[in-house]
Amino acid sequence: MKSCRKCAVKVAGSHEKCPLCQNTLVGEAQSDPGPFPYVPLISHKHGLLFRVLLLCSVVAVIVSVTVNLMFPRKVFWSLFVAAGVACLWLSLAIAVRKRRNILKNMAYQLTAASILSVFWDLFTGWHGWSVDFFIPISFLAVMSATAVLARVLKMKTGAYMIYSILLVLYGIIPSIFILTGLNTVIYPSLICVAGSLISLAALLIFEGRNMAEELKRRLHM
Repeated sequence: MKSCRKCAVKVAGSHEKCPLCQNTLVGEAQSDPGPFPYVPLISHKHGLLFRVLLLCSVVAVIVSVTVNLMFPRKVFWSLFVAAGVACLWLSLAIAVRKRRNILKNMAYQLTAASILSVFWDLFTGWHGWSVDFFIPISFLAVMSATAVLARVLKMKTGAYMIYSILLVLYGIIPSIFILTGLNTVIYPSLICVAGSLISLAALLIFEGRNMAEELKRRLHM
């Protein structure tokens, strides 16, 4: 049976990673398939749908490039179509891989969307919409959605605490935009930072002890 040196636990089955800390397991795997049933990925269940989507994406890119070459413009706009399709598939890949944990899915999607928005803003001449509106509004929206989902789904403290802390830290990032003068419209960033600080205060006041215990457990302190 394999074991995790960090968590000091034994893991049945043929798993490669520890289910607690995701470190590589050591030892020999069991010959049996393990106690957990095999659950097929969504891509296996809906393979035809993904193939159709992939074909539509390829067709959209090829058609846009063809039309762009037939009617040339100063800007090679078909590249934006290809980039948009690539962003769509990146978001879809994250959604499929992280579908078992909705909060982790939202955190990954938020990170990817924020980075991509900056690149889109840069390659379209930098109008500042990414740091003025998209990033602070997205941070604030996901922060609010996390708090609502935690209450509606009645999640345990450990299930949402780390993501709440991470989103609070994300929400403070727009303060850098304000201090460095990147913002031309500062109100969304100010509201985002204020909301993050309020969320942090609420976490410390109402969940301070649980937050400390969860951090100790996660960091093995």
